[in-house]
Amino acid sequence: MTQSSNLSIPSLRPYVHEALTLWRQDDVERNPFQHLQLFQAARRTANGTVRQTAHQLLLQALHQLEANHAQEAALLRRRFLDNELVHRIANEWNWAESTLYRKQNEAIDHLTEILWVWETQARAEQKAHLLQRLEAPTYGELIGVEEHRARLEALLVTAGPPWIILLEGMGGIGKTSLADALVRDRVEASPFADIGWVTARQQIFNLGGSLKPPTTPALTADILVDSLLAQLLEALPRSVIVAPDQARKLLTSQLKAQPHLIVIDNLETLVDVESLLPLLHDLANPTKFLLTSRDSLYDQAGIYHFPIPELSEVNALRLVRYEARLSNLPQVEQASDAELKPILATVGGNPLALRLVVGQMHVHGLDVVLTDLRRAQGPKTENFYSYLYRRAWDSLDEVARNTLLALPMVTEEGGTLAYLAAVSDIDAVELRMALDQLVTLNLVDSRGGLNERHYTIHNLTRTFLHEQVAKWQG
Repeated sequence: MTQSSNLSIPSLRPYVHEALTLWRQDDVERNPFQHLQLFQAARRTANGTVRQTAHQLLLQALHQLEANHAQEAALLRRRFLDNELVHRIANEWNWAESTLYRKQNEAIDHLTEILWVWETQARAEQKAHLLQRLEAPTYGELIGVEEHRARLEALLVTAGPPWIILLEGMGGIGKTSLADALVRDRVEASPFADIGWVTARQQIFNLGGSLKPPTTPALTADILVDSLLAQLLEALPRSVIVAPDQARKLLTSQLKAQPHLIVIDNLETLVDVESLLPLLHDLANPTKFLLTSRDSLYDQAGIYHFPIPELSEVNALRLVRYEARLSNLPQVEQASDAELKPILATVGGNPLALRLVVGQMHVHGLDVVLTDLRRAQGPKTENFYSYLYRRAWDSLDEVARNTLLALPMVTEEGGTLAYLAAVSDIDAVELRMALDQLVTLNLVDSRGGLNERHYTIHNLTRTFLHEQVAKWQG
C-alpha cells in the first residue's frame, strides 16, 4: 500500500490489526506500516530493523493507550505481545469470550485512533519539510501539460522501470515547472520514503529581462552526493564523512534500502555529465530519478526520454490570457485570437517567451515588444536570447551552425534530409552529423515515422536566427 493523501481511521485499522498479529512471527518480513510516514520518519532516525521499528511504534501507541484505557492496553499486550489464549484471559476477568472479542475490537479501534493522529501530524511535518527543499514555483497554473503530467505520474509511481526519466526540451519550455508540479503531487501522496531535489542551474532569467548567476557553485557528482546526503540524512554529522567514496557508499545504501524520488534539474549545466550517469545507474532501483535537461541523452542506455513540446496554439493563447489576468492587463486578456496570434508567430508556444511578452506589455504595445524580439533589440531581448541559446550556439561546430542557419528555409511542417541538403549545399554525411548535434541540443525537432524524418525548428528559434546570431557572429 502506498501513502494516501486521504488516509482514514477505517483504512488504517486493518494494518494495525495485522501488525499486532505479526508481533511474535519472527520469520515474517511483511510490514503493514511500511506506507506510513510515521514509520518512514522512525526509520530515518533509528538504527533498528524494519521489524524492530514497527514494534517500537506499537509499543509507543500502547503506552499512550494505557494512559486513558489501561485495561484495553493490557488486553492487547496479553493477546498479541504475550500470545495468551482467549479463554484464559476471559476466565481471569470473568468475561464471556464474545465479550473479550468485542473489547479487543474496541481496543484496536482506540489504538488505531492514536496512530492515525500521529500519522496525520507526521505527514503535515514531512510535507512542510519537503516543500522547503523546492524553490518557490514560478508558475501559477500549468497549462497544456495535463496529458504529460498524467503519463509521468504513472511512470513515477510504478514500482519498476523506468528508473531514470529525462524531461528534455529547449530552454523556457517548462521542464522545471513540470518537474516541480510532479514533486508537489508526490509530497501529497507518495510511494517514496523521501524526496530530494538538486539544481545545476547556472543562470537565472526573470520576466523583467535580467540575467544573473545563481549563488550556488557549479554542480559536480561529488557535490550532488553531498547535497543529497544533507537532505536525506539530516541527522548525520557531516564530520563522519571523510571521503567521496564513503559518501557514495552511504548514499547508495540509503537509496537502495527504500525507494526515493530524486530530481536533478538543469542537468545540461553539470560540470561532467558523463561521470554522473554511471553513478545514477548505480543508485537507481528502487529509487527513481527525474532529470531535466536542454540536452537529449540519446547515446545513453537505460534512460526514458520524455520530450516536452511547445504549447499548441489553443494552449498558448490560454497562457497569454491567464498571465494577463494575473497581472491585470485587461486589454490583453480581452483581445481577440486574431490580435494575439502575432505573438505565436514570433515566439511560438514557448511558455517563458509568452510570459515575457505579456510582462513587457505593461509598458509597451504589442507591436513594439514583438519588433524588439524579431530585431533582437534591447538588453531584455539580448538577455533572453542568451539565456535560451548562447550555451548551445557556442558549442556548435561550423557545419552545425550553417545547418541551423538553413533551417528557417524549411516550413513548420519540416523538411527531409534530402531537402535540407539541397537548400544548404552541405554534404549529406556532414549534414547528418550536424543534425545529430542539433537534435541532441533540442535546437531542431526531428519528426516523422519509421523510415523518414522531417526536421524543423520552433518559431522562437526561427525569430532568434534572423537577427541575434548575426550580432553574435559580428
